[in-house]
Amino acid sequence: MLLKNLVLLLAAELASAAALVAPRDYSPEVINLEATELQRRAACAAAGVVNGECGRYYRGTGCNDQIGANGPGRCSGTCYSSSDAIASIKAVGDGTYGTNCHLYYDYNCQNQIGETGNAITGGGKCYTPSGGQTGHSYLCWYRC
Repeated sequence: MLLKNLVLLLAAELASAAALVAPRDYSPEVINLEATELQRRAACAAAGVVNGECGRYYRGTGCNDQIGANGPGRCSGTCYSSSDAIASIKAVGDGTYGTNCHLYYDYNCQNQIGETGNAITGGGKCYTPSGGQTGHSYLCWYRC
């Protein structure tokens, strides 16, 4: 009986962890990403390992030509705004828990273009909008 309850509890926890969706009426804090090149690239640990959770943003499609990276925070809802056009984003998990990133047209994370999906292990998941679209802000969640 104890084992059955433990399995049910674990299944419920995994199901709730998979739902990484921003509330519809949510206006996150916006942080301007203007910083030195070194500061923008040094924000995350290695992908797919402990403390490796990360949201990365790129000038190029297919997650090429990285502009910078930020630790997604745990359900913090922090919006990162960039004067650079963001052509793609990548969500990276820590090997145990997932990260999901959303890309937005505007500078305050209100008009979503698309999302990476939940990335847990490996090198992460990249999202590139279709038709050459670019964004100017992004938002990532980790372990929500």
